[in-house]
Amino acid sequence: MGDLFLKRRENWWVWITWGVLGCIICHYLLIYVSNAWVSLSSPVLLLVLITTWMNFNRRFDFFAALKIFMVVASISVIPLMAEKFNSWEKLIHIAIDSGAVFLCIVFVSIVCAFLARRPKQYY
Repeated sequence: MGDLFLKRRENWWVWITWGVLGCIICHYLLIYVSNAWVSLSSPVLLLVLITTWMNFNRRFDFFAALKIFMVVASISVIPLMAEKFNSWEKLIHIAIDSGAVFLCIVFVSIVCAFLARRPKQYY
C-alpha cells in the first residue's frame, strides 16, 4: 500500500539550492550571451532535469511538484529580472518583459508538474 496516509515533509533547502544553482547558471549565461530569452533557457532546462528525476521517483503529486517548480524557477530567474530592472528608461517595457517571463515560468512549471506527478493508484 505504500505510504497511503503518511504526509511527507519536503526539505526545502534542497530545492532552494537547486534554485541558487539555476541562478548562477542563468547569471553566467546572461553575461556571455546577453540575450534575455536565451538565458531563460537555463532555468527551463533545470526544470526539465528536475522533472525527469521526479518522474523517476514517482513520489510527488501535482501540487507539490508545482510548488517546488515555482520556487526553483523563481529563484533561477533573479539575474534576468535584475538585468531588466537595471535600465529604468522604459517602464512599460520592464512590465511587459517581467510579465512575459512570469507567464513563461508558470507555463513551464505547470507542464513540468503535470509530467512529474505520480500516477493514480487504485487500491
